[in-house]
Amino acid sequence: MTEVVGSDTFVVPSAWKRFVLPRRGAAPAAPRPGAAGVKAVEELLTAFDGDVRSALRHRLIAGDLAEAGHAYLAGGPAVTPLGAAVVARGVAGVLPWSRRDELTAFADFWRVRHGLAFAAAATVELAGFHLGSSPSDSAITRAVPDADANGFAARTAIRMAYQLRRAVVAAPPGEYAAAVTALGAARGPSLSQRALVSVIAPDETVWADEICGGLVAMGGREALKGLLLTVVSADPLASRLAGQLSPWAVLAEKERIYTFTATLGPAAVPALTGWLDAAVTDAQDRRKLLGLLAAVGGEAALTALIERAGKPDVPAALADAAGRDPALALRLFAETPSADRLLHRHLANHRPLADQVRPHLSGAAAARFDTAHAVLRAADTGTASLEDLPPILVSPPWLTPVARQRLVVTGLISDDPVRVAWAPGEREAWAAGSWAARHGGAHDWAAVAGKLGTSASNGWDEIDLFLRGPDELTLPRVAARRPSHHYDVADWGAELLARYGAEAVPPLADVARRAPAAAARLLAPAAGPEIAMLMAGWLARVRSVRPVALAWFARHTAVAARALVPVAVGRAGQARADAEGALRVLAAAGYGGEVRAAAGEFGPEAAASVEEILAVDPLTVLPVPVPALPDWANPAVMPPIRLTGDRGLLPVESVRHVLTMLALSRTDTPYPGLAVVTAECEAADLAESAWALFTEWREAGHPAKQNWALDALGPLGDDETVRRLAPVIRAWPGEGGHTRAVAGLDVLAAIGTDVALMYLHGIAQKVKFRALRERAGEKIAELAAELGLTAEELADRLVPDLGLDATGSLVLDYGRRTFTVGFDEQLKPFVADTTGKRLKALPKPGAQDDPVLAPEAYQRFTALKKDVRAIAADQVRRLEQAMVTRRRWTGATFRQFLTGHPLLRHLVRRLVWVRLDAAGRRPAPGRGRHSRRRHRRDRHPGRHRAGRDRPPLGPRRRSGRLVRALRRLRDHAAVRSAGPRCRAAHRGACGRIRRAYGAQYRPTGPGTARLAARQPTGRRRAGLVRA
Repeated sequence: MTEVVGSDTFVVPSAWKRFVLPRRGAAPAAPRPGAAGVKAVEELLTAFDGDVRSALRHRLIAGDLAEAGHAYLAGGPAVTPLGAAVVARGVAGVLPWSRRDELTAFADFWRVRHGLAFAAAATVELAGFHLGSSPSDSAITRAVPDADANGFAARTAIRMAYQLRRAVVAAPPGEYAAAVTALGAARGPSLSQRALVSVIAPDETVWADEICGGLVAMGGREALKGLLLTVVSADPLASRLAGQLSPWAVLAEKERIYTFTATLGPAAVPALTGWLDAAVTDAQDRRKLLGLLAAVGGEAALTALIERAGKPDVPAALADAAGRDPALALRLFAETPSADRLLHRHLANHRPLADQVRPHLSGAAAARFDTAHAVLRAADTGTASLEDLPPILVSPPWLTPVARQRLVVTGLISDDPVRVAWAPGEREAWAAGSWAARHGGAHDWAAVAGKLGTSASNGWDEIDLFLRGPDELTLPRVAARRPSHHYDVADWGAELLARYGAEAVPPLADVARRAPAAAARLLAPAAGPEIAMLMAGWLARVRSVRPVALAWFARHTAVAARALVPVAVGRAGQARADAEGALRVLAAAGYGGEVRAAAGEFGPEAAASVEEILAVDPLTVLPVPVPALPDWANPAVMPPIRLTGDRGLLPVESVRHVLTMLALSRTDTPYPGLAVVTAECEAADLAESAWALFTEWREAGHPAKQNWALDALGPLGDDETVRRLAPVIRAWPGEGGHTRAVAGLDVLAAIGTDVALMYLHGIAQKVKFRALRERAGEKIAELAAELGLTAEELADRLVPDLGLDATGSLVLDYGRRTFTVGFDEQLKPFVADTTGKRLKALPKPGAQDDPVLAPEAYQRFTALKKDVRAIAADQVRRLEQAMVTRRRWTGATFRQFLTGHPLLRHLVRRLVWVRLDAAGRRPAPGRGRHSRRRHRRDRHPGRHRAGRDRPPLGPRRRSGRLVRALRRLRDHAAVRSAGPRCRAAHRGACGRIRRAYGAQYRPTGPGTARLAARQPTGRRRAGLVRA
């Protein structure tokens, strides 16, 4: 192919220009020195004049430096760049580290007082000094000549050099020549100084080649080499320099990487990919480098991205680069054998380019292109007629919006006072915080109070004052306080509200307004007009706080309605939109009566206006603007969606409307039109399309504005969605995605199937990221509270039966043959044929098996294994915890959720249980039989009435009974499971068990031991019955 589709022309992005250091001939006008900087230096010289003069008399200062410094302070024609640098170094020696950035103003000061050439030379001289890490290290001494660009040069002189470069390269010829002459005079033996000279005057190629070539030939000195990225302009020197740098040195300053990339353009691609592939490149640096490659574009950059398409964060950068030059991307995708999916997706987004690109392809590339094009054309066939579709899928309301005339009622206000309504025990729990224990100390409370509102006030002492200080100092001040930060607000905020009640609401509301994710929960007991509008705004716009807002409205319905009505019927604006939305949410949740009653309190006009608000068709309640679909959410590349009843496929344009509905939805409030979609379309296809959309979103880099792609899994997902999503949620916090992971928990709760809740409970029980585990636990607690259960009781009900029959088995029908699924003592599924013989694995469907039943059965067993794997460890751990805590079940719940559960019965029958009467007496250890009856010590039927508590029996207090139970289990040849764990405090009991059962006793970890039984031959088996 001779003609190239696309362009390699590189245009520096406008966002880079403030960081790109220019060169002579292409520089904008020289920036003028800032008057503020000049004044700041004058103040520094005045404030530290005595310190500088003292430093010039220091015994370690060289004579020429002291002389130059004194001459500069004296003024007159004898001042030199060296003297100016000595004085600046003297100021730096006594300036705190936190203020050393102020020293960059010396560049402007010198330009104004002495000219550009002087300023440039003085900056280079300044880079030659040593500066210690302590302000007390005030001796002015020269740095080691061949040292790296660390310390003072790296922190201050380099920033000044960047600033002066913009002025030098834009200077008129005469001024530029003078600057070059001054720089030549200052260019001494120090590597830092010579590098800085080339940074300021990069067009002096002799100097640039000398310092760059010299440093490349040396080892180490990575900081200096990184600085020279702003100097090199061509290969091979640029490639040699880049090859010696790690990503951290390259990306330490934006000026370095942007100047290097802007100067070389597409020629920078090999260097960028080298840094990208480096083993030490972390996720943050990787994303930066990928963004640079996408911005450079061109064939080399696109090819590099295509080659790495399967690596993290690359798909988003590739989509960005392809969007900049779609024709070139289309050709390259077609020419890459492994890019069929990319080709299909990109062609779907740019179908008008097909005729332009196709003539430039041949051979295999042309064949791949034609195949992708044919697939897209085929998607246009077999679709349902528009007449057979509901109106929402043909002409949704956002295509033809209708302006509504609203009845406006002004002059209304809600005068409800701020109040705090505590739930039983809530105030006491909030007051019993740990702030005082962790932060408390002795204070002079009067002194702390006297500093409030001044620069001398300490934020932590201020909080401590209001939590522990005397009422006479705090009560008059608490309502007016506005905390300066929200660190640990969950701790101190709760205690503050518990102590002061309504008086603490204004400061907490102020914190919550600035940091809703951290402080919104603290307003749960508080109610008032301001709080209601805060909650309405969060309900509409702050995803992370929506659950808090919904719970608040349910808790304070009447107060909320009275606060919202005046705003909802008032003048148009964001506040009215928020209030209207909140009123509709209240009405939809069953509080329409309270809303109408509140409206009636404000008169008939307000009541009529509220009726209009509530009567609006929910399908027409749309945000302004309606969210646009991103390129990656292309309906043409979504899996096909079948209509129910074999009525054909959903047309592409209707799929686009479905995606828009998803963009309008939230996890807890889906767009009402989705109910029509789920009724009209096959559920499995919707779930698969939702997962495809979610995958595209992940590959696009999880853009926060389109996180509705994650929410979409809630209303459309199924159990297979859960199995795919749960591992992603578990991994996200380790990838910097804690917020996404928490949103994923909401999605699992929204899917709401037994399998979804099982995986949610599993995350609450065991995930290595504590914050995610705690948030999942909160979700489980919320669900339990809604059902009036404890978390443990809910956990009993969250174990799915996985479609097993009453005996805990499953028959897989292949048509010609059948297989039975059973479970061993560790809940590992096995397969047996019709003769009862266990098979190593379930056979794959063969040619003689039923073509429909066999694949379905095979997939069902595959899903079953995944689910059981997720269940087993959690249930074993849960039952062991029940043993340790002596949890009890009533007879009814024991039979319903344990021995009667098709899956758990396989574990329960291997446990030793004790039956207690209402008074907690007469333990009768036993275990569940395979027949679901129990071995028991006393078989008298009158002593086993329903309703008696049954805890699992452990070694504590009843080791003798446990020993006898285990002997009976031995006599009955019970199937052995993973063995009991005997805590360190009960090793005596374990010893008696060992002697009774002929078992080996071996430690398995700190403070625990495991009993492992031996067969008569001495072979070790899995262990004893867990007790």
